[in-house]
Amino acid sequence: MATFKHPASLNALQQYSQACAVLRNTTRARNAAWYQDALDLDFQLHLRVDGAGVSAFYHHRSKEEWIAGPSLTDESIRDESRIESLASEAIRQARSAGVTALGVILHVADEFATTELKPELDNPAALAAIRDAAVNDPASILADSSIQADLASWRVMPYPASGAQAIATSIALSRQYEPLVSEFRNAGERENFPVVTAALSAPLVAILGLGQSVDRSPGRPFVAILQYPWFTTLAFFNEHADLKLIRTLQHRGLRRPTNFRNALSTTNASLEFVDPDLFLVPLGANVDATLDADLRVTFYSSRVEVVPLARNEKLPVWCPEPGIAANLQEAPASGAPSHTFTILHDEKWPLQDFLPTPKDIQEIYPSRSEMKLLSVLRLARVAVFAIAALSLAYFVVGAVGILRKPEWSFDPAQNEVTKTRLAMMMKSKAKIEHWSNLMDDRSKAWVNMESFSRMVSENGGMLVKTYNYSAKPESAVSGPRGGPSASTKIGFTKEWKITGFARDEALDYLNSINTNEGISAHFTEIARVTGNPAFSTTTATRNLVVNVRTQENSAFKPASLDEAAAEDTSSYPFTFDLTITQRFEPTDPMAITVAKAP
Repeated sequence: MATFKHPASLNALQQYSQACAVLRNTTRARNAAWYQDALDLDFQLHLRVDGAGVSAFYHHRSKEEWIAGPSLTDESIRDESRIESLASEAIRQARSAGVTALGVILHVADEFATTELKPELDNPAALAAIRDAAVNDPASILADSSIQADLASWRVMPYPASGAQAIATSIALSRQYEPLVSEFRNAGERENFPVVTAALSAPLVAILGLGQSVDRSPGRPFVAILQYPWFTTLAFFNEHADLKLIRTLQHRGLRRPTNFRNALSTTNASLEFVDPDLFLVPLGANVDATLDADLRVTFYSSRVEVVPLARNEKLPVWCPEPGIAANLQEAPASGAPSHTFTILHDEKWPLQDFLPTPKDIQEIYPSRSEMKLLSVLRLARVAVFAIAALSLAYFVVGAVGILRKPEWSFDPAQNEVTKTRLAMMMKSKAKIEHWSNLMDDRSKAWVNMESFSRMVSENGGMLVKTYNYSAKPESAVSGPRGGPSASTKIGFTKEWKITGFARDEALDYLNSINTNEGISAHFTEIARVTGNPAFSTTTATRNLVVNVRTQENSAFKPASLDEAAAEDTSSYPFTFDLTITQRFEPTDPMAITVAKAP
């Protein structure tokens, strides 16, 4: 296998020479599997480690076949010499199946840890940035600054439920299996055979499968209890089957956590869950089989049920994660899926790779588009030189022909005609710019109503009493003769005043938008959704000011929220007065031209 260097250590000529060597000596230009995800490949090897043993299965997607893989132990997947032979055997098995690539998916079921995010990151609009930061700079998002972020691999799991305590949590896995997945990739490089790896968290994949396996009671919250040999993971879902919280409890040498019932009770109380359904999901060959009976005694008002996640007869009952991950193309849930299972399926949150190829290794090899370009250039090198010679000849012949044309000689008499034509074109341009300025989308009713509907959502705990919106231009600067100058532009001010009543759950939202970051995030979202540039906050010539005042409602009468009508003002303990002012300066691109049309 040729040894390639990082492009940063090479000059431009050496980089090109190395890229050509990659083109000659590898199949990266011909085989797109080098640039695909492991779960997208036709032939896959699934490895599952749960502390008590190692399971291995081959999956042929196009044939919908599952076959038993090699017999492995925890020691064998940690011994580098045995890993090398395991990788070679897996590649041989893939070639014998007639495929051109191998996907190796590691399901980590022997560890699972969660860590809270920094409170200031509790912004749903920043979830994509938080997901990226968890990979590249985890220390910047973790609430506990004492954690050594570089000793583990971090990813983010969202909490899509409305009213969740946080927008997401961070999941950490150690790097103990990095030599295993690295050796599989190195074996692929040696064999010139694409081997793409992915290290998945087994509990997250199991949560993805709950949408198709749990028969929940309508209108009731439920708790999924994922039983693994070394730990138990609790996933709490509200009455709409939306995820609110994930907790993990270590067994510490026992078959169940010592504080399990207390942790379950206190968490239910903190989430205000009343008699939720309890679904036990045994995910290990030797998990505690008596837990369901104990739960029926302790939580006698709750429905307790053991739910197997397996959907393939070739996989053990306690080993469903490979089948769930492999069948990603299925619907996220039967019937009407909840918001949680829809976004988990569509955005692939549970399928995040915890041990991807290091960035410095990825950068050694050209991208897919670069490899295609090199391949084309290699085949068309002679044609390029021929085209260049023909182009030069064409240019010379064309230049000679132009020089012989009478138009080449400049006629000074045409100068005035050209000036007149230019003046007419400049006047037409000025008219177009004038009317285009006046017709800018500065204040549209439907856009303002879209902003209002997103600010005051249904069941958000707010009742609006008044909503006033106004847009006023500023005074124009006078020209030499008293009228507005021909180049004068004036700014304008838009103001929203909203008053109403609020419950406790609405105060957090009002406080969040009562900040520059919160109101800017709201305006940015409206600009993105509607395409209206008047709501953009990236322009320095605009000022955005927000003021929220809340007071106690003197007419408030404490009552159960289930009995109170949404329009009953006495059921709201607070009143609020929200004022948003947006000022556009005269130098803003949307400033108003006040001069007469030219």
